[in-house]
Amino acid sequence: MTDAIAEKQQQTLDAADVAEYLRNHPEFFQNRPDVLFDMALPHGQNQAASLLEKQAGVLRNRNTELRHKMNELVNVARDNDRLFEQIKTLGLSLLEVNTVPELASTLQQVLSKTFSLNHVGLFLYKACGEKGHFTQTSSNEIQAELGDLLRKDRIVCTTLRQKEMKFLFPGYDRSEGSALLIPLKFQMELGMLAIGSTDPNHFSSSMDTSFARYIGDILSRRLYFCLI
Repeated sequence: MTDAIAEKQQQTLDAADVAEYLRNHPEFFQNRPDVLFDMALPHGQNQAASLLEKQAGVLRNRNTELRHKMNELVNVARDNDRLFEQIKTLGLSLLEVNTVPELASTLQQVLSKTFSLNHVGLFLYKACGEKGHFTQTSSNEIQAELGDLLRKDRIVCTTLRQKEMKFLFPGYDRSEGSALLIPLKFQMELGMLAIGSTDPNHFSSSMDTSFARYIGDILSRRLYFCLI
């Protein structure tokens, strides 16, 4: 390759170069309608845009919006796939335990490692005679501490004050936070799973709780058979 050719290839294309290329290749857009679709092509010399140009502009805007929505859907699908795999890991891990202490320990490990959750509290209403990573309490005691935040079998995502966060997660040292409260019930009221965040806005009332309900159902059934 000569120096002249190499120097020419390194030159930056300008508008005249593009125009010359298109004149020499009039069929360029035939197999590239997506490029033509994204171009702004005015019609006429007056300042008022033609109806065709307006329609093309609308179509370009709609195309952009559809692309954004498609990207959002793809991202949501990826997040759901990842979350499903994490929940499957949790479910399979819980199937391997036989006692409440083993269940509580496994729950802490999986939620911390797989879900990257550092604030986890398991509260049991039924005595099991063993000690582990859980708190033996009663629904009345939790109701006294959290008040109207609890809604029977309803999953709650909310901002909490420091006092409430410390009750759920001993050693919590931030001014406030947020928590996901999952009631555990199968054949009877078994307890509650609390998952916390130092971000007051992380768990909000607008969150979808479908996956949280699934976690609660799996944990409730395994907990019940460990207790009986």
